[in-house]
Amino acid sequence: MSSFFLKGKPRTATKRKFDKTRPGKKSRTDSAALARKEKEESEEELDSDEEEERTVSGASKKYNFGDGDDEAFVETAQDKRLRLAQKYLKEVEENERAKEEDADLHDSVAAALREDYLDSIGKLYRAVAESYKGYDLEASITLRFKQQRLSPTCLCLSDDDKFLYVANKNGIVVRWDLEKKIHLASTKHQRTAVHSLAISHDLKFLVVADGTNEIKVLDGETLAEVNTLSGHSDVVTGVVFRTNTHQLYSCSKDRTVKVWSLDEMLYVETLYGHQTPVTSIDALSRERAITSGGSDCSVRIWKIVEESQLMYNSPSTVGSIECVRLIGDEHFISCGTDGSLSVWSSGKKKPLNTVQCAHGQTANGEANWISAIATLLNTDVFASGSCDGFVRVWKLAGKSKTIEPLMEIPLEGFVNALAFTSDGKSLIVCTGQEHRLGRWWTLKQAKNRTIVVPLILAENEKITNKKKKKAFAF
Repeated sequence: MSSFFLKGKPRTATKRKFDKTRPGKKSRTDSAALARKEKEESEEELDSDEEEERTVSGASKKYNFGDGDDEAFVETAQDKRLRLAQKYLKEVEENERAKEEDADLHDSVAAALREDYLDSIGKLYRAVAESYKGYDLEASITLRFKQQRLSPTCLCLSDDDKFLYVANKNGIVVRWDLEKKIHLASTKHQRTAVHSLAISHDLKFLVVADGTNEIKVLDGETLAEVNTLSGHSDVVTGVVFRTNTHQLYSCSKDRTVKVWSLDEMLYVETLYGHQTPVTSIDALSRERAITSGGSDCSVRIWKIVEESQLMYNSPSTVGSIECVRLIGDEHFISCGTDGSLSVWSSGKKKPLNTVQCAHGQTANGEANWISAIATLLNTDVFASGSCDGFVRVWKLAGKSKTIEPLMEIPLEGFVNALAFTSDGKSLIVCTGQEHRLGRWWTLKQAKNRTIVVPLILAENEKITNKKKKKAFAF
C-alpha cells in the first residue's frame, strides 16, 4: 500500500532565520556601524600635534608658522630626512667646536705652565728693551738718612719691591719703605764700610758683610742681630741667598766661597779655585753660584751638588773683574777696572760680546772703572755705573749676543750700587762722593744719596704682561 505521504527533508534540517534582536538591544550590525561613525568623527577632530604623532614614515606633516592656514606647508619624507641631517650636522659642528676650544685651552694652559717653569729656573728670556722710551728724573725720589753721612756702598731689595736696604761706608744699615718713602729701622755696625747685603725672600734674615771676616745675620724687619757666622779668614766681600731659600753663599778675600744654611745657622762647605781675592758673587734658583775672581781675570760657576766648577777666563789681562751678575741661569754680565762690559753664555768659554771703555776715559786716557752693574732678570736689559756722570742702560740684541746702548741717565758721583725693581719700572741708584772700596779721589759736587729713578715704558706696555712679551727659552 502506497504511502500517502511523500518523503522530504525533515523539519529539523530546514534553515530558518531568527531575529535575535530583543526589545531594548541594538543589533550587531548597527553597533559596528555606530563604532565606525564615532571613529571617523574622532579622526576628524584630531589636532595637528596628534596627527603628527600618528603620522608614519612616508606620510606628510603640516606646520603652521602663523595664525592663518595659508602659511602652513607640508613636510614630505624627503624634507624630514634633510631636516634631521642638518640637525645632526649642526650637533657635530658644535661638538667639534667644543673640542677645539678645549684643545686651545689645554694648549694655552700648557704654554703658560711651561713659561712659568722656564721663568722660575732662569731659562726664559724676554725681549723688553723696545718697551723703554726714557726716564723721568723730575719724578725721581731721593732717600737720605742723616746718620749716613758717608757714601752708600751697597743695597738690596725685597722680592715684592716694598722694602729697600742701604748700607754705607760708616757701617750704618737703613731699612726703607719704598711705598711710603720713609725709613723704618737702622743699625750701626763696625766703622768699616759694609761690602754687601742680602735679604731672604720672606724677610726673615738680612745678611751683612760688614767689612770683617764675619757675617752678621739680622732680623729682616727690626734689624736686630740674630747670629754671627764665622769661618772666613779674611774680609767677606759678597753675600747672596739662593732664590726662595735660606741657603746662603759668601765670598771673601781669602779666595774661597762658602755655603751656609741659615735654617740651622750652620756652615755647610767651602769651595776652592780662585787664585786671588773673590770680588763678587751672585745666584738664582738653582744650586749654583757665580763669582768674579778679581785680578785672576776669571769668572767661575760653582755647581754645589756636583762639587764641580766651570771656569771662564777674560781675554783681557789688564785690571781685574770686579763685578758679575746673572741675567738668567745661562747668561751673565761682567765688568771690571779696565772699563769693559762683557756678556757671557755658560756654554762658551769666551764672551759673546765685549764693549771696551763703556763709560769713557779719564783725562789721562785711562778707562773709567765700572763700579756697579744690575740686570733685569730674564730680560735683555741691564745697567752699569761708573764715575763719568751717567748711569748707562744697555740692551742685549740678537738673543743676548750683542750689547747695544739703550739710554743714559745723568747722575753725578760714583755709582756704587744699582738695582732694578722686579717690574722694570724703576732703577734704584746709590751715588756717593767716593768709590765704595776706597778713597782714591773725591767728587765734591756729588751727593751721598739713594735715588729711585722712574723709567718710562711705552703706553699700555707692562713688563709683567706675558701676552705682550716676546719670549723664548735659552
